[in-house]
Amino acid sequence: MELIFGAGKVDRSVDDVEALLSDWREKERDYGQLYLEHEPITPKDRLLVEDLAVTMLINSRVAAPAATSVFRNGASVDLLSLPGKSLEVTTDEERWLVADVIGTMCSWPWVGASLATKTLHKKRPALIPVLDNQAIFGAYMNPLWPERRSSADTIKSLPRIKEALDWIAVDLTRPENSEAWPALQALEPERSRIELFDMIWWMY
Repeated sequence: MELIFGAGKVDRSVDDVEALLSDWREKERDYGQLYLEHEPITPKDRLLVEDLAVTMLINSRVAAPAATSVFRNGASVDLLSLPGKSLEVTTDEERWLVADVIGTMCSWPWVGASLATKTLHKKRPALIPVLDNQAIFGAYMNPLWPERRSSADTIKSLPRIKEALDWIAVDLTRPENSEAWPALQALEPERSRIELFDMIWWMY
């Protein structure tokens, strides 16, 4: 099977995606796979400093000042405003709501889109994708990659975050991928579609 990534903007054909899922389980068994399997014991609708811990399994650059930001500001994140659905069935307006919640975290010192989404994904694993600096902003959305090395620059821009959500939503629903996603979810029934997206793209 193949998937097309790039939202019609920077399309790349990714072949043998079943093998990439298998590679994920092997190569990420001590890190990313444990992140996906982790079941938080913190409240679903509250953001606590304890929620940062699991992000270390997926290569976050969490630091003490970021923990301070979450400790002081976590109560200001309105998780109840988020739509109760998967990203692939959201409207444009609903994706703005998601971007706004991510952007709230990104307005704090030492928190960018990568750390914010690695934290929030565990609260809404079917809605909020992991917007890794290098994998998403530096490669997936970068027309110069892979010829030019992907950047790991921190992203805090709300429009850029919304753009990333829109791109991923397109790839989750585009006709070219319509047969592949259900087949992949049959192979990994515990994973949301955005988690499958992330697993495959990370391995690619």
